Amino acid sequence: MKNTESDRRHSPFLPRITPWLFALGLTLAASTSQAISFRADFVSSTYQVGAGDTFSDLLIQHQSGALIQTNVTTGLENISTAVYAGGVTQNYSLLLSTTLEVGVAGTYTFQVGTDWGRGGAAALIDNSNGSIVSERVITDDVWWANNWNNPDVFTTTFDFAAGDSYTLQWVGFEDCCGGSTTLRFSVDGSGFMPLTETSLEPYALVPEPGTAILIGVGLGGLAWPTLRRRSVASR
Repeated sequence: MKNTESDRRHSPFLPRITPWLFALGLTLAASTSQAISFRADFVSSTYQVGAGDTFSDLLIQHQSGALIQTNVTTGLENISTAVYAGGVTQNYSLLLSTTLEVGVAGTYTFQVGTDWGRGGAAALIDNSNGSIVSERVITDDVWWANNWNNPDVFTTTFDFAAGDSYTLQWVGFEDCCGGSTTLRFSVDGSGFMPLTETSLEPYALVPEPGTAILIGVGLGGLAWPTLRRRSVASR
């Protein structure tokens, strides 16, 4: 039987599928435009960083601890134990992670203001193969006293090319009295900015959301013949 315009308006399939396709398009747009991510994980630990330790060694030590709290955040600024570790202030390790698709080439400097009484480390990981490109390990009792001019501020510098995809990680071990950890960065000697999504996004490679929306529209186009056949078959 011929499918009329009235049939299509009252087809039971279209009201269900149309909102789903619209939501899928928005989801694709959001997911593909996300080129930056941040994470802060606290675990119980009494480990003391020692001479000869590598970043991989310290990562294993961190991963072996009992989880206190894991957090996905919009930046690594004021990561306090009160908020992000349930108030635990001693015998813990903290792993901070940032994933970045580089959009602007340059020399990037990262600084960590923190209280890591048992030392810590930083590593730059190439996302294309998972290898550690660069690392720095410190065994000192780090305590910056909320002063960016303090020599205990933990600094690392990397040269990035546009299109590079990296994960930066920092791991630190604290014996007592831990407070908060803050990261900031600069590009090519610019003033320092907090390491947050808002500050880092201008330097990230962010795909156009329109591409994802077109994918959603395309899926709708692919689904339409099937829906039409089902509507006809139901007659």
